[in-house]
Amino acid sequence: MILTMSTQTEPRAAALSEAQTCADLLAFIDASPTPFHAVASAAARLAASGFGELRPAESWAQLAPGRYFVPVGDGALVAFVLPAAPGGTLRGFRIVGAHTDSPNLRLKPRAPYHKAGYLQLGVEVYGGALLNSWLDRDLLLAGRVIYRNGRNGRNGRGKEGDVVRALVRLPQPLVRVPQLAIHLDREVNEKGLMLNRQEHLAPIIGLTGGGAAGLPGSSAGQRGRERAAGDLGLLHELCAQALGIDEAAILTTELMLHDAQPATRAGLAQELVFAPRLDNLAMSHAAMLALGRAAAQTDPDSGLIPLVALFDHEEVGSNSAYGAQAPILPTILERLVLATGGDRERYHQVIAGSLCVSADMAHAAHPNYLDRHEAHHRPVLNGGPVIKSNAQQRYATCARTAALFQELCRRVEVPVQHYAHRTDLPCGSTIGPITATLLGIPTVDVGNPMLSMHSARELGGSADPELMTRALTGFFSWSAAI
Repeated sequence: MILTMSTQTEPRAAALSEAQTCADLLAFIDASPTPFHAVASAAARLAASGFGELRPAESWAQLAPGRYFVPVGDGALVAFVLPAAPGGTLRGFRIVGAHTDSPNLRLKPRAPYHKAGYLQLGVEVYGGALLNSWLDRDLLLAGRVIYRNGRNGRNGRGKEGDVVRALVRLPQPLVRVPQLAIHLDREVNEKGLMLNRQEHLAPIIGLTGGGAAGLPGSSAGQRGRERAAGDLGLLHELCAQALGIDEAAILTTELMLHDAQPATRAGLAQELVFAPRLDNLAMSHAAMLALGRAAAQTDPDSGLIPLVALFDHEEVGSNSAYGAQAPILPTILERLVLATGGDRERYHQVIAGSLCVSADMAHAAHPNYLDRHEAHHRPVLNGGPVIKSNAQQRYATCARTAALFQELCRRVEVPVQHYAHRTDLPCGSTIGPITATLLGIPTVDVGNPMLSMHSARELGGSADPELMTRALTGFFSWSAAI
């Protein structure tokens, strides 16, 4: 099948589509302060688009054609469209991989402690965060809570005594990491800010004595001040109140900090996006949106299965049960071939006909630091998807896959850009090389251009989300040989 794709050529229609896609992305980001919330939000969106939920522990032996998503743990998800054709006619998978996690500050297991009259929280840096971006910013707490069900099954499912999980998002800013005043660090602007991860990033959540007496909510503050250092009761109390459960039922929590300011469009012509977690929720969103569009266009006789894999823990190396190095993807791919009547030999044939796009954000050229960019590889915001290449295989792109994606973008009338890292600077990586190694599938690394990558608040272009979505939609039906 030759790729066919309807395109928006009328300027007003295209502009409307870009605005709608951007607005939807911002809503997705605001609903997804943690990887757990991102997967829950993705699942809800997919369900609303006609995707049914599958569980890994269920039998897929009699899987009917249709649209499905598979939650893996709480931070990963795989979604796909299964055609009506039997397994013997399957030709390949069209895989888009992305990740749900972003660098941030995560609470240690026994986080609360007292110091110099303040109640603080011990945190650990997750991933390659720009540490200074977390200073002097209103921060919220969110994550997941593991607790024992009460007599009435408070979460609406299960029975008394069941151990269940729930997502939590505390409704108002509670914490802040204050920077040292310039009067006490006179050379900070000349010599730069130096932050010790253990000593300088602990946020303040309250006072240990006297400061809140007689004020509204002082009873809760008093209880917080009375907690012993390392006592989990304070956090458990806050989570229990948010969930409407008994504090004593909570077994463990996994909480992290996130920026309280909502994602927004900005710039003189609304051409910019200011938002947390663009890396990599923007690509997760584009992949899901493209899969939904492709599902409505899928040719049941194409022999192709479009699939999205959203992994957790990419920012720390993907080494986990829910990261790209886990056997999540090869296991699901094999099960789908078997579910459609194929066998192990057919599985290897289908893999040989498969392609993968690793979708992770790319570096736009920074106008204040142009010397940090390769002179002939300087992507711009709203310039379209960026093909990322690296001779050291930090990106999985090769000449064949770069040509494929470039031709794909030409056919769907999407501009394309190229990125290569300065040779004298260490290059980051993606899930692309991991997926290519696990499966032996030709892979291209692409992403939308952005600034302030790994900051608590990042900057992108408002037209790029729709451009990438259009490219990925076309990829899902791509059948040309490379």
